[in-house]
Amino acid sequence: MTIEQYISGMRLRTLPLGVAPVWIGAAAGVGVVRDRAAASAAPSCTMFHGGTSCVPDTARTATVIVLCLLVAVLLQIAANFINDYSDGMRGTDAHRDARVINAHLDDLETPIDRIEVPPARLVASGVPPKHVLAAAVVNAALACACGVGVIIVTGYWWFALVGLACLVAGWSYVGGRHPYGYRGFGELAVFVFFGLVATLGTTFAVAGAVDAAAWVGAIAIGFVAVSVLSTNNLRDIDEDRAAGKRTWAVRLGRTWCTVCTVALIAAVAIAALAAWAATSITGERLPHLSVLYVFFGILGAVCVALTGWFASLDIIKRHYMRAMRSLGLLALAAALTFNGFALMW
Repeated sequence: MTIEQYISGMRLRTLPLGVAPVWIGAAAGVGVVRDRAAASAAPSCTMFHGGTSCVPDTARTATVIVLCLLVAVLLQIAANFINDYSDGMRGTDAHRDARVINAHLDDLETPIDRIEVPPARLVASGVPPKHVLAAAVVNAALACACGVGVIIVTGYWWFALVGLACLVAGWSYVGGRHPYGYRGFGELAVFVFFGLVATLGTTFAVAGAVDAAAWVGAIAIGFVAVSVLSTNNLRDIDEDRAAGKRTWAVRLGRTWCTVCTVALIAAVAIAALAAWAATSITGERLPHLSVLYVFFGILGAVCVALTGWFASLDIIKRHYMRAMRSLGLLALAAALTFNGFALMW
C-alpha cells in the first residue's frame, strides 16, 4: 500500500466527526471543573485516580483531552479501513466502481447529470485486502494505547469496557456474519458512538461528571454524524440496493431519507441558535474574559446556519459529495458553537 493509498483510505473528510465531539466534550468538562473549583476552595470529586480532592491541573487536563482526541480519530480511521476491507471482501464496492455506474446508467434512478463517482475504495481498486486489514489493526491498536493512557491518568478503569464496545461496534458495522450496517442500523450506531459516547466520555474523563451542556452538545453532534452517514448512503443508494445492503436510505427511499436528513441538519441549526441565545442571555453577568466564549458561540452559530443551509441544498439537488464536505465543516462549526456554550453554561 502506497502513502497515497493509505491517506485515501483514511478518508480525511470524515475526521471532523472524530474531532468535533471531543472538542465539545472537553469544553464541557473544563466548564464543570471550573465551576466546581469556583464553588469551593477544596471541592470533593474523583477527577483523577479516584481521589477525594479536585484541584484543576492544566497539564493533566490537557493530557486527557489530547489522548481522548487521539482515541476518537484513530478509531475512526480504523473503522474507515475496516469498512473498506469488509465491503471489498463482500463485493459491495464493486457496485460503486465508476465503470459499472457508466455501464448501467439505465438501471439507475439518478439522472445522468447528477451522477457523482464515489471515492475509490482500496480493496476494490486492487490493494491486497490483508494490507487494508493491517492498517485497520494498527490504528485500532494505537487507539487502544491512547485509551490505556486515559485510564491510567484518570483512574476510570471501566473506560476499558467503553473502548471494547467501540471496537466491537466498529467491526460489526460491516464485518462479521451479521453486519448491522447492512440492516439499516448504521445511523443509530453513529449517533451513539460519534455523538453520545465520544462527547460524554470526554467530559467524564476530564471532569468526572457530565452536565446539561455536554448532553446538548452530544445530541447535536450526533445528529451531524447521522446526517453525514445518511448523505453517504443517499449517494450510494442505487449501488447498495443492487448489492443487497439495506441501509437507512434504501429502507426509507430517496425522498424520505432526504427529508429526514435535512430535518436533522435543521435540528442542529436550531440547537446552535438556542445555544447562541443562552450565551447572549447570561453573557452580561460574566467576567469580561467570557466575552471570548460569547464570540465563539455566535461565530459558530452563524457558521452552523450557513454550512447547514448549503449542505441541505446540495442534498436536495443530489450533489452528495459536496454536501458531505459541507457537513464536515458543519461538525466543526457546531463544535465551536457548543464550545462557547459549554464554557458559558
